[in-house]
Amino acid sequence: RKEKSRDAARCRRSKETEVLYELAHELPLPHNISSHLDKASIMRLAISFLRTHKLLSSG
Repeated sequence: RKEKSRDAARCRRSKETEVLYELAHELPLPHNISSHLDKASIMRLAISFLRTHKLLSSG
């Protein structure tokens, strides 16, 4: 049971990582920069990009 839970968590983390790095490559940054970002930086930059886009679109 413990091993099954550990495998499920490993699988979930793997999927999260895959999605986050896919998001990183969609950011308007050079590939050599976006490929070296950690998960928290990817999230911060994505949120900043979305907020900026929303602000510029509404104004």
